Amino acid sequence: MTPLRRPSDREAPRLLAPDTGRPLYPRSPATPDLWTDGTGHWPVVDGIPFLRTGRDLLRDAVIQALELGDRRHALALLLRDQDDHARLSPPSLDEAAAVVAGVEEGRMGLREAMDRLRFGPVAAYFAHRQSAPTFLSALGLLAQHWDTPPCLVEVACGIGQVLREVTLRGTPGVGVDVVFAKLWLARHFIVPRAQLVCADVAATGLPLSCVEGATVLCHDAFYFLPDKAGVLLEMRRVAGATGRVLVGHAHNRRVDQRGVGGTPLSPEEYAALLPHAACYDDAAFVTGFLEQRPVPAAPPAALEHAEALSFACPATPGRRAIDFGAPLPHARLRPNPLLTTRDGLLCPAWPTPGLALEYAHADYLRGEDADDTALFASACRGAMPDERPFLLRRRWLLDLPERW
Repeated sequence: MTPLRRPSDREAPRLLAPDTGRPLYPRSPATPDLWTDGTGHWPVVDGIPFLRTGRDLLRDAVIQALELGDRRHALALLLRDQDDHARLSPPSLDEAAAVVAGVEEGRMGLREAMDRLRFGPVAAYFAHRQSAPTFLSALGLLAQHWDTPPCLVEVACGIGQVLREVTLRGTPGVGVDVVFAKLWLARHFIVPRAQLVCADVAATGLPLSCVEGATVLCHDAFYFLPDKAGVLLEMRRVAGATGRVLVGHAHNRRVDQRGVGGTPLSPEEYAALLPHAACYDDAAFVTGFLEQRPVPAAPPAALEHAEALSFACPATPGRRAIDFGAPLPHARLRPNPLLTTRDGLLCPAWPTPGLALEYAHADYLRGEDADDTALFASACRGAMPDERPFLLRRRWLLDLPERW
């Protein structure tokens, strides 16, 4: 995997205690994995601070394990912690410890680790997210409002795939998620040098200081958050007076969402929370990404039938150009493992019925004729350099993690 650089001190936000808001710092030089604000203590395991409140017993057990020098036990404890939407029970401590050993010793890849940690249906979503329309719309939204920020802060970053695209192009990334296991997998497989923080943004806000000029993104997660207005205030605070706040793929409650969770709003309700923001049909960013053209903003009333919406504040387009669809010079592109041929034509073989339904309109993953099938076969043998941009943009080739 290409090495990624950590944010410099100038670019990186300082950590704040989620309960007091005071700056956190290592308790002593001898205990770099235990941080304090002068009163409370918070564990930092594999460089990932666990700042989730409402987990006092778990936090105490992790701190005790660290004080005894048992880092792997501390990790196993944290890897069992889930969010409120988990559909499966967590792994046992022994199972979690086996994942720690397998990943750290290089015997276990990303998909097996997610399966063993009982990610359930979300494992397929993460494994194939680079191919999903929601992923392309995130890249399109970012590109249209790109200012070369000092860093990108992503709220609900999952296992870090969007952060990876940004950091590989030279911008430091900061990822915040409520599930420690997702961040730990991001650390080992996706963005090993991003700044990652485990915190419940909906409950305590962002435990980060302001980074003036930062871009703060929440994509395909905002509709899950109960206190949307409070989270937006925190995103604006961290971005500073000159930064950007981007909200992408916020589900529209007026459109059938096939049982999506959370509390989606209508276009007008979202817009009321984001005054002066540009409003978009999120699906238009998929087309914009594929065709390399800007997406026009629209009034909320015109988006009544959009499945999901995106917002950018300020509404002005970005001051710099970036193309997340262009292959990086030294990227090792591989054929998309989703793709297969059926009746002589190229098409995706979605791993679950849920993904097949949700991404039914991912036409860019389908070939139109025998020439497309032959082009993909050529890609599997090793595409010529001039084919790479087209094949990567349509996700026929992917820059997958080494141990995918």
